[in-house]
Order: sequence, then structure tokens, then C-alpha cells
Amino acid sequence: MTAEELWKEYCSNKNIDINTPYEAWAFGGDPDGLAQLVLEGKKFGTASLYDAYVIEDALDEIPKTGDYSVILNANDEALCVIRDYDVYVRRFGDVSPFHAYSEGEGDRSLNYWRDVHQRFFEEELSEYEDTNLTIDPETRIICEKFCVEYIPGKELDDDLIYIEPTMELADEIAAYKQEMLDAGSSFDGCFSMKRHDEIKDYVDDCINWANPRREADGHGAWGNVIFALRKSDNRIVGCMQVHNVLSERMEKYTGHVGYSVRPSERRKGYAKKMLAKACDFLSIFGFDEINVSCLPENEASRKTILANGGEYIETVFLECDGVNLERYKIRLK
Repeated sequence: MTAEELWKEYCSNKNIDINTPYEAWAFGGDPDGLAQLVLEGKKFGTASLYDAYVIEDALDEIPKTGDYSVILNANDEALCVIRDYDVYVRRFGDVSPFHAYSEGEGDRSLNYWRDVHQRFFEEELSEYEDTNLTIDPETRIICEKFCVEYIPGKELDDDLIYIEPTMELADEIAAYKQEMLDAGSSFDGCFSMKRHDEIKDYVDDCINWANPRREADGHGAWGNVIFALRKSDNRIVGCMQVHNVLSERMEKYTGHVGYSVRPSERRKGYAKKMLAKACDFLSIFGFDEINVSCLPENEASRKTILANGGEYIETVFLECDGVNLERYKIRLK
């Protein structure tokens, strides 16, 4: 199937205006292997070199949120339709572990991503004459996250996509926060959302927390805040705080993952999917198992943990909060 044929089929099946702009392209380096990762659901991110757009005087062609693409294989055969849902520019040294994970390559670790992309971008720069640019920690990188919209002959049944905090979601973050306040929820897994009056301060705090170049803070912890977004209406349905380096408090009590589901979106199975995604993400850091906790009276959270293979360890008393916590371990695949 050609790109034009696949796009026509997609537009007809999904009631999309056929004149909607799209690009048809193949991944660089290993077009077939990377496209297969997309089809398997392991790859939902990619990256490109900002300076390449500068050199080619093509800054107006930088990908944008909402852009459609038809992914091709090495023979220019069309495989699927994707849509960008998160695009930002970040320094090479600031690219987060979650973005490396989203690219789905190798062991999906940040170290693997850096090694592969250092070589790939250096090869790309070598094709341009009269440039002394190099790839270093300050090199600007365009990071994209995308969702698969259509695969011929396959029914796509998962409506959740995962995204780090961004100002493009400012209104949704504000609405999520207000709903949590109105319901008297405890903001588990929301990081510093409750204490920030300005959404931008919260987003910046989350980005900084995930930055691998950040010096250790007083808690000595690193991690990522990840929203679960329902792609059919771009509504935040849940929030996760995923720790890859633990403080003493996390080690003894709260564990590697905190999460919450928007009050109006509870009892729909979102928490189970979110925790499964967090476990898969944490596997790139080399953990054999992780720990999670819940309040003894939180039956829904207990069921979510058990549904993801949780094994009860013990009940501990967290003195600073005056609560008991049930601790579980989850063995990672």
C-alpha cells in the first residue's frame, strides 16, 4: 500500500478530511526495525536535530503537536498513521529517561539513547559542508511523542497516551487540580501540584525533577511525573510520580510509584493500566522488582497493585503523616 492509499483509507474509516496535511517518511538508521517497534506499541517517541532545520532554513517545518504522518518501511510501503501529541526542544544533556524509554530502542535506557543518537546525529551533521557543529550536552534536540492512529486491518483498543507535564496542558492541569481539591483527594503521584499556585511553576518543577543533569536535592531523589491522557478528548485521567532514585522515606515507606486517578474518571480501569506502564518504564533502570504502597482502607488501590502482580510485604507506620501503609513488591519482567 502506498502512503496515498493508506491515508485515503484512514480518512475514509475515521471520517477525517482527506485534505488534512500529512507527511510520509521512514525512520533513519533502521527503517524496518523501528517501524516494527511502532507497530508493537513499544515505540511512541522519536528525536531529530534542531540545527539541521536551522542549516536548511526550514524552521517552519519543525514538527508540531497534532501533525499526522504515514510511516513507511525501507521499501516505501505504508504501514500506519501516527499523530504527534507532544513536541518540545530540549538540550541533549537534558533529555529525560522517559523520552529515551518512549523511543523503544535497545534496552530503552537513557545511556543507550545517548550513545545511539550521538552517533546518528554526528553522521547527520557530517553530510553538511562548511559546518563546525558538534553533538554535545548543549545541542538542541526536537523530542516528539506520537500515538498510532491507524494500522490497516488492526483494531486499536487502548485510548491512553502518556505525556510529561507541558504548558500545552495548562488548562487540563488546572482542571485536574481543582477536581482533586473539590473531592478532597490526597494528590498521590502528583508531585508538587497542590502547593504551586501557578501551573507554569508546577510544569517547570516537574521538568527539572526529571532532568538527569540536575544535582541531588535535599531528598536525594530523581523521577518523572507522567500524565495519563485519554487521546479521544485530550483529558487528563490520571497522574503518576515514578521514582528511579529513592529517598530514605521512599525506600522504607512509599516506594517507587505514586499515582492518582481523576475523581470523575475512577472505576474505569485506568489505574491498572497506569501502574503497568510505570512498571514497564522502571524496568529500563535495571530493577528486578519495585515497591509500592497503599493505605489499608484503600481497597481500589490494593486491587490495582494485586492486579499488577503485587506481593504483600508488611504494614508500616509512617510517623510524619500519622498513617499506616501496606507495602507490596512487584517483580518486573
